[in-house]
Amino acid sequence: MECTTRYAYTVALSGICLFVAIPLNDLSAQTARQATTLESVSQNRIFFHREEIVLITDATADGVLTWLVNRDESIRVLVFDVPQPPIGTRERIEVVGTFYDVGRLEDNDTRLANLPIARISEELLQKPWPGVGELPVLVATSSRLAQDTDSQTLRTVVLDPQRFIDEGVTISGRFRGRNLYGDMPKAPNGTLSDFVLRSADAAVWVVGMEPKGDGFNLDVLARVDTNKWLEVTGTVRVDNGMVVIDAGRIELSPASPDRTTELATTVRPLPPPEVIFSAPLPDDINVPKDSTVRIQFSRDMDEDTFDGNVHVRYLTPTQDTAEITSTLAFELAYRGRNRVLELTFHETLERFQNVVVDLNKGITASDGSLLETWSLSFFVSDSP
Repeated sequence: MECTTRYAYTVALSGICLFVAIPLNDLSAQTARQATTLESVSQNRIFFHREEIVLITDATADGVLTWLVNRDESIRVLVFDVPQPPIGTRERIEVVGTFYDVGRLEDNDTRLANLPIARISEELLQKPWPGVGELPVLVATSSRLAQDTDSQTLRTVVLDPQRFIDEGVTISGRFRGRNLYGDMPKAPNGTLSDFVLRSADAAVWVVGMEPKGDGFNLDVLARVDTNKWLEVTGTVRVDNGMVVIDAGRIELSPASPDRTTELATTVRPLPPPEVIFSAPLPDDINVPKDSTVRIQFSRDMDEDTFDGNVHVRYLTPTQDTAEITSTLAFELAYRGRNRVLELTFHETLERFQNVVVDLNKGITASDGSLLETWSLSFFVSDSP
C-alpha cells in the first residue's frame, strides 16, 4: 500500500495509512531554541521536554517510522515530518523541532492531538500510552541534509562535538555565569568556577580556568557580568551528553555587529524540580533500623528551603481507620554535587513501623521553581 500526502505526516501500521496534519504553530509555544546533541537530549529528557531544539544527527527508517539515531543506534528518537531515507541507509541531517517525552503528557494533550501516538504505542509497546521515558519524540519544523563545514564556532562544536573531541578549538561567546540563565541541563563534575558560554542558540560549559585575565575578572554568580564576551581556547570533551571545553586560555572578545541581536538577558524557564530517586524505595519493606534516607532531585535545589519543610513521622493505622502519627527527630544535609538530600535519624527506627517522609510546599530549585509536595512511605524491618 502506498500512502502519500503533501502537508501531513504519513505512517502505515498494520496495513493502515494514517495521514496526520501537524499544526506546527500550535505545537511550539517555546522559548529560545537550543542547539544540542542527541546524547544530551536522551540523558536530560526533563530539561528538553517541550523545548525547541536543533540537532545534527543520523536519520534512519524502517519502512514505517523514521528515527533519529546516534552512531551505534543505542539512542533512538522517533521523529515526525522528516523525509524518510531509503530503508537500510542513514542520512546525516540537521533538524529543528520540539522534543517530547510523551509519557510525561496525558493522552488527551492537545499538542499531540494530531499525531498517531496511541497507535504507535500499541504497536511498539503493546500499551495504549507510553510511560515516562518509553517514547521520546521530535516533532520537526524543518530539516535538511547536514552541510559539511570547516568552520570552528561555538555552535558547530556543540552540534557535532565528535568532530572536535580532544582537539584544540578557539570559540567566542557571551559569558553566562554559572548557568545563570538555565542554558545547560546540569553542571559538570568540576569546580564552582566553571561557567557557561553561549552564542546564538548554542551553549557550552567552560572548565579548568576562572573567567579572569588581563583587564577582566568576572563573577560566575553575577548577572551584571553577563554583558561580556569571551574568547576561549581549549580542548573539547563530552560530559553526560553536554559539550565541555577544558580551557587553556581565556581572553576578552570584543562585541561585533552581528551580536547585536543576541538575547543577553533571556531567561530560559526550566522545568520544575522533581524527585527522581529515593532510598529506601517507595513502599519498601524490611528497611534496616539504622537507615539513612536519601532523596535525589532532577534539579539543583535551594538548600535553605528544606528548613521547616521536611517532616518525618511514624504512621499507625487504628481499627476505626483513623491514623496516629508521631514525629521523628533527624538531621538533614544536602549534597549539592549529587542533588541528594540525606536524612539521618537521632535514634534508630522502631521495628515494624511505617515511616513517612513528607516534603512540603515551599521547597524550591535554585532558580525558585517550586517542588510539588511529595511523600515517601516505607516499613522498618522486624530484625531486633
